[in-house]
Amino acid sequence: MLSPRLFVIALLAVGCASADRVRPKENDDDAAPVPDLPSDGAGGSDGATNLAADTASLEAAALPPADAAGSDAALGSPDAAGPDAAPADATAPDRAIDQAVDVGFDAPVPIDTPADRTPDSAKPDLAADAAKPDAAADLPRPDAAPDLPPPDAAVGDAGPSSTRQVPRYTGSTASANGYYEYLPPGYGDGQPRPLLTFWHGQDQNGNGSKFDLGRVALRGPPLLIANNQWPADRPFVVLSPQHDGTACPPPDEIRNFIAFALANYQVDPKRVYLTGLSCGASGGWDYLAANLGSQVVAAVLIAGVGTPAWSKAGCALGAVAIWGFHGDADNINPVAGTRDPLTALMACPMPPRRDARLTIYPGVGHYDTWGPTYDLSAGHDIYAWMLSQSK
Repeated sequence: MLSPRLFVIALLAVGCASADRVRPKENDDDAAPVPDLPSDGAGGSDGATNLAADTASLEAAALPPADAAGSDAALGSPDAAGPDAAPADATAPDRAIDQAVDVGFDAPVPIDTPADRTPDSAKPDLAADAAKPDAAADLPRPDAAPDLPPPDAAVGDAGPSSTRQVPRYTGSTASANGYYEYLPPGYGDGQPRPLLTFWHGQDQNGNGSKFDLGRVALRGPPLLIANNQWPADRPFVVLSPQHDGTACPPPDEIRNFIAFALANYQVDPKRVYLTGLSCGASGGWDYLAANLGSQVVAAVLIAGVGTPAWSKAGCALGAVAIWGFHGDADNINPVAGTRDPLTALMACPMPPRRDARLTIYPGVGHYDTWGPTYDLSAGHDIYAWMLSQSK
């Protein structure tokens, strides 16, 4: 038996050893306690089940509860997540991109996701469409003409001039040319109207399709009509055909188009007029030399070349009243192209010739001649003059 003194000493020794076993190690104050995992000796499926359960326990312990941070934290609110939280655009790049696109044109759009890029899901399945036997039928033809009223349809009196001018594309009528059609107020009431055909310059050449015909309306009467600068009391049916090719319109083309107009529009065959600029005027001169007054009673020709027509027809050109305009600084078609034939024509006896007039613009070049002539800002009322001429 131990003496009381030795018994006390033994008790003290046992207590110190127990304290060492439960004291945590230094520098591990924040370490999570690791549960004891079963050894391989636990064996079988029960051991695997316990391992999975313990692993799930560890993951649950490492994550905060679902509602611990609140709804603002889930959306990346900096106030809810604390000062050390990452900014929303760093943790949610997709959200930042959506916001940049949706807020408007002033917001920057990320370069790698441009706003105008069509997502793959929105792209048409070209292979599937090509497999359709009638896939081509689903696509409109580039030069298909829209549904337009027939040429003799009444247009009434309402609306500005631009509402009464429509395109007639090649293939939509019996004409070989595509053209612009202007019908004056009241057309279709049974009363024939005077006819004016306008022939454009070489820069406006085209095939009369939906893609080309618009060039014709860049100058001359169709431009004035499109800009609502054509008075409603001007009674002409105005047809502005487009010439195809690289040269000026030949006599046969002009004659055939006028014949088409006479057969398909309610116009007065005694009041048929022709006007043209540059290459269209040159073609007009050649047409007059070949056809004289068989269709047209008067012509206004601007910055064209009429010397070959005079050489061919001479004083017989006087069967048509002609008013020629030219700028004396024209370096495309020199002024002699209008001055010389009209000066010679005015020397022919009257009658039988009709009225012949010549207007030269001092210091004016080629492209500045027709604008003030057609809009009447130069002071010459060519429309009233044409209407004064009749067969």
